[in-house]
Amino acid sequence: MSKSSKRALLVIAILFLAIIAIYNIFFPVNQIPETEIEKDTPYLKISVLNGCGISGAASEVKNYFIEKNLRNIDVIYWSNVERNLFIYNKTIIVVKKDHREKLEYLMELTDIQRRIFACNENSFEDMQIIVGKDYKRYFK
Repeated sequence: MSKSSKRALLVIAILFLAIIAIYNIFFPVNQIPETEIEKDTPYLKISVLNGCGISGAASEVKNYFIEKNLRNIDVIYWSNVERNLFIYNKTIIVVKKDHREKLEYLMELTDIQRRIFACNENSFEDMQIIVGKDYKRYFK
């Protein structure tokens, strides 16, 4: 291979790399657009508990949050309520940490208005959602 051929390949390679760099600057691959609601909302850790006994209800609610791609909500736990006391006809938010802004955001997001306060600042989650038999009304 001659010197001029090597130089031509080098110039082509540099141009190719420059085009890739410029493309990545203007069209980033891994950037997920942030929705308007996520810019002004708090980070929230929630647990979802099945309180109605309908098989898979807590998983459905967890999947609802995942499918909405809400990066500011972390579902950290989901299962049946302890001792399988499936007595909940109405879905309810249990406030574990007294953060009014987070509670208002979750109520607005889900339209669940029922809530009780069982505050414990040592709790790992901010809120719990106990899924009642009416959960499909809130999580479609």
